[in-house]
Amino acid sequence: MYKIPENQQHVFNAVAYMIEKKLLDIQLQLIAHHNPLKQVSIQYDPIKDEQLLNKIHEKLNALYQLLAEFCVAYQVPIQTVNFKKELNVKANFLWEDITGASAASMKGYGITDPDLMNDYQLKNNAFTDSINEMIRTLN
Repeated sequence: MYKIPENQQHVFNAVAYMIEKKLLDIQLQLIAHHNPLKQVSIQYDPIKDEQLLNKIHEKLNALYQLLAEFCVAYQVPIQTVNFKKELNVKANFLWEDITGASAASMKGYGITDPDLMNDYQLKNNAFTDSINEMIRTLN
């Protein structure tokens, strides 16, 4: 067991957190593959090979085992995350992305039709308003 100075422990904690967040993303993709989640503009080609899906699950489990060993070796404690705050952070990042995709930013792509840009900005504003409502709900 390593003696890690307290002021350096946060590095190992952050690495474990980052790895687990990415593994959770993979798990969510696998759940979405097996369960029809609400999707509008994305449709994944399904993996029909059950053996391949089983191998993916095995590899994911092996990665979780490596993460568990990492956490033991470097004394990474279980990090309690306030789920509501995490949703709030994700909603705020979504807000940043939406507001950064304004009609004015489309000029950089050569899109200048004023009617198209007015309609686009109205829809962008509706997204912004809706995400603002979600953020207020979470606060």
